[in-house]
Amino acid sequence: MQRILITGASGFLGWNLARSLSGTCELWGTFASHPVDIPGCLMERLDLEGAGDLTALVRRVRPAAVLHAAALVDVDLCEREPARARRLNVEAVGRIAEAAAEIGARLVYFSSDMVFDGTKGMYTEEDEPSPISVYGETKLEGERLALRTASSNVVARLSLMYGAGPAPHSSFLGWMRGRLEKGETVNLFTDQYRTPLYVRDACRAIGRILARPEARGVYHLAGPERMNRYELGRLAAAVFGFPERLLNPVRMDEMQGLMPRPKDNSMDNRKAARELGMQFTKAADGLGAVAREAAG
Repeated sequence: MQRILITGASGFLGWNLARSLSGTCELWGTFASHPVDIPGCLMERLDLEGAGDLTALVRRVRPAAVLHAAALVDVDLCEREPARARRLNVEAVGRIAEAAAEIGARLVYFSSDMVFDGTKGMYTEEDEPSPISVYGETKLEGERLALRTASSNVVARLSLMYGAGPAPHSSFLGWMRGRLEKGETVNLFTDQYRTPLYVRDACRAIGRILARPEARGVYHLAGPERMNRYELGRLAAAVFGFPERLLNPVRMDEMQGLMPRPKDNSMDNRKAARELGMQFTKAADGLGAVAREAAG
């Protein structure tokens, strides 16, 4: 049975990946400070900033593939602490890429639509990245390290994801639902466009990448619709039965203290659809599936 290591298995993406792969392989996962119980997954604490910890773990577990989902993803925190962002999002990637290459393991590195400057929208894998934030810069550096280390490695750029998570506020949707359930107003951008991705689609795509040794390079994993956060919020409110009056449409420049963000970093998913045989889920359908899962 194939052995797979998921870093950041206690986070939103890693937790969903572990649940989707559980029972199909010998599965190992890591967490930093929030342990989770995932059936069929052996969990280990890991400090990404520990210089030798990553390398030692990869050498000991000897996985066939490493899914590197652990990262510092808070855009504003990365701006405030750029040195820490670099340690976690760049230096750790270099160590894990080298350790994976040493044992012949394939690395799937998770990047972000934030590597683009947002001036064009519907970016393809051939478009030149030009990040405008520390977070985007560090994710792009991580991409280059992953691809340079071994030709079999894959970079999966992810759009804004939604779905169930390991904790109530582990994703944008969870945070929004938490506030709406309390009757609190939610500020949602009308001038930032993304291609919202159902997290189960992301997991299905990774499963297909793992099953295809010929899959390599960069893939855009993104939903089929370009929309802003306010439009996504309206869909979610309708699906979950929250009053739309609690949604406050705002522009990014109206939010004090907000760090730079791209205006339109929507992504084109046609390469993934073609090469992986993916059919990406429309937001209304994905949100409906999340609501049914929550209802039991």
